Amino acid sequence: MTDVRAYLHYFQGLAIEHVQINDFFVMDINEPLAALRGEMKFPALIMNTLSGHFVAPNRDNILDEVKAGFLIIDRLDNVDDFSSEMLLLQNMKQIGTDIIARMNRDLIKCEPSAIKAFHGFHFSSVSYQMIDGIFDNCFGFLFTFKVFSKMNLDYDPLKWVPGIVGKDEFTY
Repeated sequence: MTDVRAYLHYFQGLAIEHVQINDFFVMDINEPLAALRGEMKFPALIMNTLSGHFVAPNRDNILDEVKAGFLIIDRLDNVDDFSSEMLLLQNMKQIGTDIIARMNRDLIKCEPSAIKAFHGFHFSSVSYQMIDGIFDNCFGFLFTFKVFSKMNLDYDPLKWVPGIVGKDEFTY
């Protein structure tokens, strides 16, 4: 993944285009919490924080492996309604699966927005987990996946002021 803005924009577009998703948030916890106090519309798509690491078995072909994902949630008015909870959870899993299917389709069709957002998406890296009782009676599924991209670790001398590193003249 080379472009975080393209990634977030892509998923915001999915949230707008999917007929059942009614809201979109980035996982700055304050954003969905503030919306819960206001007018969060359900089901909502909430993007997870990105994390990753470099995969470098040698100094060639270094990869940036990013773990990404999203949470799809809905709110249950009556906490004690188990059958409604099961239906809600099934619907959230289906919406999450719809998103994964759309990502796969967009990459197969070489959609520019998908290629820019998550070119190295590995379908087999997708996992999901049921989430219950978060926020204010919200239930849903957390989907995670990995994206790989080639790292460019070329040294750019214009980004450095030479002559400081290696000298014993530092003051702390």
